[in-house]
Parts: sequence; C-alpha cells; structure tokens
Amino acid sequence: MEKSELTVRDAMKFARHDFLNELQLILMHMDLNNVPEARRKLLEATERMRTDSQLSGLDMPALETWMLTFDWNYIAFTKELKTTIGPKTSARKADAQAIVAVLDDAFQQLVIGADPYADSMVNIVVTTAEDEWNVSISLPGQTAPIVWNDVYTKDWTAKLSLENEYWTFTIRGQ
Repeated sequence: MEKSELTVRDAMKFARHDFLNELQLILMHMDLNNVPEARRKLLEATERMRTDSQLSGLDMPALETWMLTFDWNYIAFTKELKTTIGPKTSARKADAQAIVAVLDDAFQQLVIGADPYADSMVNIVVTTAEDEWNVSISLPGQTAPIVWNDVYTKDWTAKLSLENEYWTFTIRGQ
C-alpha cells in the first residue's frame, strides 16, 4: 500500500479540523460549567502547539514534517510528542529525506499489522544538544513482524529494539 503525499491544502484541512475539535471540546466543558476541565484542555492544547513549534529547532524540515503530520498519515496510531531542543552550533549533516524514507517504510508495514481496537500510542521524544540529535519512537509491539535493517551512515544511525513488549526506533546523528 503506497502512501500518498500530503498537499499543503490537505495539511491545512487536517490542522483546521483538529483545532476546531479541540475548541469544541473546550466550549462543551464551558457550557457544562466545568471550568477546571476546560482550562486543563486549553493548557494541554497550548502545550502541544508549543512542543510542535519547538521541532523547528531540530533544523531538519523533512523529519519535522514527518513528525507533525504523523497522525494524519498513520491513522491507526495516535502520537505523543516531547521535545528538548537546545541551540545548535553547526548545520545538521544527516540526510533528513533518507531518514523519513526509512521511517515511512517501517510505519507503512506497522499500519498493516495494527489492531484498530488496540491502544496504539506512539511516543516520540526528540532531543538535541549542540551538534548531536536523537529521535526515539516507541510503541507497543505489534503481532505482525516487519522487515527492518539497522541503518549506519556517516552522519546518522537508525536502530530498532524490542524490550518489554515495546518497539523502540532510535535515530541519532549530527
């Protein structure tokens, strides 16, 4: 199954839809006079937007786009994103398009084996420190096997591990 490329129009449509859903949920809590829950939902939404915004500090637009549109491209999964982005001292050397191709291949396979009724939360943690960066993607182990070969290049690596019934993809580089 080939994944089609999202257009800017599609991305904007999805983003508006998600944002309006969040606003409707907050409004519902306000209509029910449940101000603490409305406030909590508003703070969660602003924190998600802040985290998404911090991804630009990774300075790898293709990988940033892949993470930001993850929910729309892989609807069998939900994602939680965390970032710790520090200042960088030089340009990233890794080929972000090649990294995205590796991740796309893995997640296209994972979608096929995903149970639509199971909790399929994907945790993505992005950290940077000066010239080094790390992306860790963890999810519950799937029943369907995937074809995976660890990647070792001059400027980045991608590895897969399975521990405690969780798969973790670790991509790191310069």
